[in-house]
Amino acid sequence: MIRRHRNRGYKFTEKTHSKRGIIATVLAFMLLVLYVVFVSLAFAGNGGLSAYFGSAGVLAMLASLVNFVLSIQSLREEDSFQLFPRLGFVLSLFSVVCWIGTYVLGAQQ
Repeated sequence: MIRRHRNRGYKFTEKTHSKRGIIATVLAFMLLVLYVVFVSLAFAGNGGLSAYFGSAGVLAMLASLVNFVLSIQSLREEDSFQLFPRLGFVLSLFSVVCWIGTYVLGAQQ
């Protein structure tokens, strides 16, 4: 009978989860949900939404840019785990591309 050796030791570290990374991840996820809601409302209204939705979309685009900067700052933190900063960076980059791409496509028409 072959037994596997389990490593039951603990690894002590000074690393913590990045608060900026967690905030950037949650905010990017919320901005992507807001993007999906706005796009679905725009399709349901055949592009005839009020100016309030347009101004809220521009503010969401600016918030996604601020979130992108926040995610870059969270990547530069030392002594922290990199899961949330990397996830926040990818989600915020995707959010920026979606919001700016929609704004540019809307400005061309």
